[in-house]
Amino acid sequence: MVRCDGLCYARGTVTAPFRASHNNKKVKPDVKPKAATNFKKKGKGKAKGDCFVCGKSGHWAKDCPERKDRKSANMVISEGGGTSGYGKILPTVLSVFHSPDWWVDTGANIHVGRGSSLLMGNGSLAAVHGVGTIDLKFTSGNTVQLKNVQHVPSIKKNLVSGSLLCREGFRLVFESNKCVVSKYETFVGKGYDSGGLFRFALNDMCNNHNAVNHISENDESNVWHSRLCHVNFGCMTRLANMSLIPKFTLVKGSKCHTCVQSKQPRKPHKASEARNLAPLELVHSDLCEMNSVLTKGGKKYFMTLTDDCTRFCYVYLLKRKDEALHYFKIYKAEVENQLERKIKRLRSDRGREYFSNEFASFCEEFGIIHERTPPYLPQSNGVAERKNRTLAEIVNAMLDTTGLCKEWWGEAVLTACYVLNKIPMKHKKVTPFEEWERKKLNLSYLRTWGCLAKVNVPIAKKRKLGPNTVDCVFLGYAIHSVGYRFLIVNSGVPDMHVGTIFESRDAIFFENEFPMKHTPSTSSQETVMPHEHFAPIEHNDQTPKKNPEEDNIVDTRKSKRQRVAKSFGDDYIVYLVVTS
Repeated sequence: MVRCDGLCYARGTVTAPFRASHNNKKVKPDVKPKAATNFKKKGKGKAKGDCFVCGKSGHWAKDCPERKDRKSANMVISEGGGTSGYGKILPTVLSVFHSPDWWVDTGANIHVGRGSSLLMGNGSLAAVHGVGTIDLKFTSGNTVQLKNVQHVPSIKKNLVSGSLLCREGFRLVFESNKCVVSKYETFVGKGYDSGGLFRFALNDMCNNHNAVNHISENDESNVWHSRLCHVNFGCMTRLANMSLIPKFTLVKGSKCHTCVQSKQPRKPHKASEARNLAPLELVHSDLCEMNSVLTKGGKKYFMTLTDDCTRFCYVYLLKRKDEALHYFKIYKAEVENQLERKIKRLRSDRGREYFSNEFASFCEEFGIIHERTPPYLPQSNGVAERKNRTLAEIVNAMLDTTGLCKEWWGEAVLTACYVLNKIPMKHKKVTPFEEWERKKLNLSYLRTWGCLAKVNVPIAKKRKLGPNTVDCVFLGYAIHSVGYRFLIVNSGVPDMHVGTIFESRDAIFFENEFPMKHTPSTSSQETVMPHEHFAPIEHNDQTPKKNPEEDNIVDTRKSKRQRVAKSFGDDYIVYLVVTS
């Protein structure tokens, strides 16, 4: 094989110019070099010959202006044999060099490799970085798929073995300055003479792809990859080390198109760096639905507003999603007044409750930057999403422990948020409550949610003869008040009815007893009754007063037949007798 630059890896005879440049021997008289070759002996400098890129003389390939503009290889990734045209898989040996052209080399064949190297025509070795599959798209529109392409970065041209093309049924006809490729009397493509070698006429559209598919030492690894149901290459390497499958050399960056298409996961979301922000500089918000279960007050959603600096969280119960703006206004007015700061940024997802024109106008009016997460990427709002998950998990545990029905999830969410604000984060030694309120924390008043409590009867309703307490279930902590919230489950006081929620601080707790644990859940037993001492958060949803004892009175069955008064005659009869 003839390679003027001495970098061809095929065996064959070497021409005089090649020998002269490497063996430093004079040319015999009967051998005439080409006129274009300006040969000089060693020690007198090197003359410039033909360029291996454009075929012109006067400059080297590395200085060719055409090479600088076209650096990508003329190839595309094969997609599992689904090529058009003449896509038979060929065991063709060629090089992969960053050049847009591919050259026919009739002297190249399957060479003997030493390790990860190939034997060149001059006896030297060239490193092979991998073997792959490449599609050549001719200007005629036909595609030829080449397999077992040797990736040799040190070679200067992309070579196609002519002998292996002929072995696979292709016909190469060299005439004049043109090379015609056909198969079964059907035209495939052509090439033209350029610098002593025939260059294929390929489509420039495939210059945008520059990759080698299935990079491995040989095809046996691909076969075993398929046999093992497309397991990852790490598992295959462990099996090879255990001598269960043949050993193979894996090049970094190896990919299987089937695995990529079938197993491709989403890219991991990198955790953001620590933000040294002041309170209210960034607020995270989100809405969450509890499986469409309504609370006793008709609430369906809960809305969280979490400060990024302190992680202090507010929770509001909502009937509809469009109430988000109303509760955000309440939150803004309260926190800005208490902390004497302004909310600068609000981060939320792309829910419609945050995308309304009213919400956008309100943020613009007060100079609040509303940051929205990218579509289908809730990880960007991770603080709010994690808060929702934590609250939902705690609510499930609380309801399961106490035996209360699912309609009480609203009270459980409020209590869970109240407690979480008094628990420090893993990267801080201070609790959110202490950072937010700037007060010393005391947890001695906390009690088990849903436990039994004996609550003292208020003085106005207490009687001298009768019980002084009522049995209640602990429902949470009073908002902006020193006290607890209770649900009456058993009462001997006429003025305190079962199912009433009220607030009190005079109670004795039995934290190991849960009165609703083994009690069947019925609507009559858990009907919420308003009370004069209770100002519930879920306002305007009060159930009218109803005495459950009236439900136990069974009405007497009455007949629907029309009643007719019966007459048995007068009790006595008076006769008037006239006598003469």
